[in-house]
Amino acid sequence: CDASMTRALIAGILLAFVASIHGTMIYPELAPTPVTFLCAFGIPVEDLAFETVISGYALRMQYFLPNNASQLTRIYLKPQPLTDRRRKEGGNLAATYRWIIYRGIEMVLQHLGLPGHSCLLRVICEHAALPLSHESGLLGELFHIILTPSSSNDRLGKRSNRVYHTAERLGRRGGSCEALYASRCPRSPMDLISILL
Repeated sequence: CDASMTRALIAGILLAFVASIHGTMIYPELAPTPVTFLCAFGIPVEDLAFETVISGYALRMQYFLPNNASQLTRIYLKPQPLTDRRRKEGGNLAATYRWIIYRGIEMVLQHLGLPGHSCLLRVICEHAALPLSHESGLLGELFHIILTPSSSNDRLGKRSNRVYHTAERLGRRGGSCEALYASRCPRSPMDLISILL
């Protein structure tokens, strides 16, 4: 749903730009005309004697332009200042992001065959007992921010969100995370993180 709204917004902006020049352009159906945005960067692999290898990431976005007048629709945007938006929501939307991220991590862990909620609590506890430092690089810093619930001032949306803070406190106080969570989460997700780092 979010991707289709983004596509519609970009298509609407492009169409408004084209229409403002002179009329509206319809592109032939036989040759679909895409607008492509490409963002990429490469990282050279070090310590190779003879070869040159570059590891990289690329993000490609492709939007097909309209080939029928019925595809041309107006997108009505209602701009509103940030202060007004905050007042209507009755709080800070960013305060709920951590809990949304945690739900996503739990779903990924379940997809890997692990009990998501218990394993996330275990990894938060283990990280609090032995936190990742700046020496772990950018990925380590990101994991540190994500796995430390007390690192941000988040509103506790539900009572169930308090268990994340409890797991962190247990790890900081030197409690045995393995003894507490091993029955529900036999494999430590921290092992997966250490492989990535």
